[in-house]
Amino acid sequence: MRPVLLCLLLIAPLCIAAPLRLSLQSEAEQLQFHYRFDDSERSEELMFSIDNSSLNNHFRQFRALKPALMQQYLWRDLREHVAKYPGVRLRRLAGKNALRYELESRDNSTLLKLDTELAQLLVERRAYYLHQYYYTELTLPWGTKVIIPDHQRLMQDSLTDLLPVATAWHKKLVNITTRQSLAMLTNWVQQIPYQDLTDRNNSAGASFSPPLRLLQENRGDCDSKAVLLAAVLRMLLPDVKLAIIYLPKHAMLAIQLPTAAEDMTVTIENKPYLLVDATGPASLAPGQISTQYRMYTESGQFGYQLL
Repeated sequence: MRPVLLCLLLIAPLCIAAPLRLSLQSEAEQLQFHYRFDDSERSEELMFSIDNSSLNNHFRQFRALKPALMQQYLWRDLREHVAKYPGVRLRRLAGKNALRYELESRDNSTLLKLDTELAQLLVERRAYYLHQYYYTELTLPWGTKVIIPDHQRLMQDSLTDLLPVATAWHKKLVNITTRQSLAMLTNWVQQIPYQDLTDRNNSAGASFSPPLRLLQENRGDCDSKAVLLAAVLRMLLPDVKLAIIYLPKHAMLAIQLPTAAEDMTVTIENKPYLLVDATGPASLAPGQISTQYRMYTESGQFGYQLL
């Protein structure tokens, strides 16, 4: 089955969180972020500065994955490999959705050998290009193989750039419980405006925003916000296990923390994980998710990636 690009769309629930207020101010070689947002009917402030060099270089290699361009790269690799075999002709066949080709040679043993080599080369080079541009493949429980941004690597490689954000939050979260800290962080991310994804079906991953781009543009979609929240949590709670959960048309976080009876959870590798939906604009506390997704989490119909 040909992999497809996973489109994560959100139908917003009715309970809407109040939008945060963000002011940006350039100072020397940094950009200062000043947030005002509501948390439990109380006004909160958060301030941090990020170097312009970090903002400008943050995941510059991440871009929309264009299948046609990948096919051109793979075709180039195949031609270079076949060129090592004199007397063999490689011809590309028509096809929009997959790279198709045929080999011609008078030596059948060479054809068999080369056919095996090209099949392996395609697997290796395809994996290389996906990795280079921060994408990965995932097979979902309902049988679909998808190509998605590699959220685990994007989160891990964001940690250094997000250190000022984690430091600012650490100062605010002193002397409160882990669950309260998680609730405050989630509430902040939920109040970041939700990105309009009307052209998501044609974006091929372009609408995913790496964390610093999300903060600078002050908008993001479900998996973008999940990665931002996960990265900050990884620095503040380094021993807590995290996962990103993939549902039909949606993504959210799962966190291995103690749970209460009323919490919505999923089981990953025989361990309960607390569900946390940072997407917004719905105001959902950790352990709460929209009813439209419960049928999938409760029945185990979800994919996941450990972070």
